[in-house]
Amino acid sequence: MNMAGIGIDSVDIERFKKAAKDHGIKFFEKIFTVRELEYAGTKKDNLTHMAGKFAAKEAVKKAIPDGAEIGLRWTDIEILNSEDGKPYAVLHGQAEKLMKKYNLTDVHVSISHTHKVAVSNAVVMKDGA
Repeated sequence: MNMAGIGIDSVDIERFKKAAKDHGIKFFEKIFTVRELEYAGTKKDNLTHMAGKFAAKEAVKKAIPDGAEIGLRWTDIEILNSEDGKPYAVLHGQAEKLMKKYNLTDVHVSISHTHKVAVSNAVVMKDGA
């Protein structure tokens, strides 16, 4: 497999929390899937956790060819966690179509945060040269 794209994003957690407070539940429903929201509900500091997932969605958009230019819906990129807590991306809709268009095989994501900043990177892979 070869790397086809890489993306990175960071989110100011206080700014994210303010946006969530200002826009309420509609903010979350526009950006996150039901599964993402359910998982966040298990976390003590769920807004910091969600800021990391938001950064991961942005990083994936940047890593997919044309992903940043095409109007992907936030919910086209779903960031879930394995049983051991490792994040992974599931693509739907237009994001999934771009993966097929460019013969992409995998998306790897990593998320980290402090109390001030959430950061994520994404790497998109494809088979062959």
